[in-house]
Amino acid sequence: MVASQKGGVGKTTVAINLAYSLARRGWRTLLVDSDPQGSVGLSLTEKARDCSGFFDILSGTAVGDTALLSTRLPELSLMASGDPDKFYLGSVAVQRELISARIQSLFADTKEAGFDVCLIDTQAGVYGVNGELLRASGHVLIPEQAEPLALRSLPQMLRMLASIKADSDTPQLIGVLLTMVRPEDPDGLSLLEEVREAFPRELVMKTTIPRDDDYLKASQIGVPVGLLYRNPPLSALIFDQLAAEIEKKLNLETRHGETEFTRLMD
Repeated sequence: MVASQKGGVGKTTVAINLAYSLARRGWRTLLVDSDPQGSVGLSLTEKARDCSGFFDILSGTAVGDTALLSTRLPELSLMASGDPDKFYLGSVAVQRELISARIQSLFADTKEAGFDVCLIDTQAGVYGVNGELLRASGHVLIPEQAEPLALRSLPQMLRMLASIKADSDTPQLIGVLLTMVRPEDPDGLSLLEEVREAFPRELVMKTTIPRDDDYLKASQIGVPVGLLYRNPPLSALIFDQLAAEIEKKLNLETRHGETEFTRLMD
């Protein structure tokens, strides 16, 4: 789950490009759009406007395997947000226990379908549907914009996680991912150091996401940044680095029978 208490920290950019990098690295990945605004789906395909999706599953009008969209990358599939109005307008009748059960069922279906990773983009906040997603998810990645005001929301997010983990072993915190970093800004670099000193080393991702016009351009066109140009730009390679870091934290391992190397020639 890609989650943050604050909006505008780059959750959708992280979710799309991380999912693409994980899929390119060979992991069967499902990218789920649980944001009522449908940012992921609308960034990637116009089909998302008319497809069943996450909120249709919550409202009981669709099941998981009917809400999957294939991509041209065989290892990557998408679940659009669906119709949030149908869910929220009838939400009085959809009780928390039922929402939780349908989310658990979705995750079980994802595992049964053979996906290695289910990556969920979320709206800002930690309550309501997001709270149930947190309770059901195995891991959470927290993007936070590298500026003081944004980081003030981080303690509330961590308290929510601690409260949930008091009753369960999940979700595990993958780490805090600093986004929109300005390497040329001394104040920004100073803030990075402060964050790394304030939190245990293992809770702050080594990879940071810079502020880069390529991300905005890729979103406007509707592609992961790795497909923006013929040759992937540095902004895309950063997500390969993030994917490699997350593989270790999720204990993703090479499948049985596969070698860890490929010979250049026989």
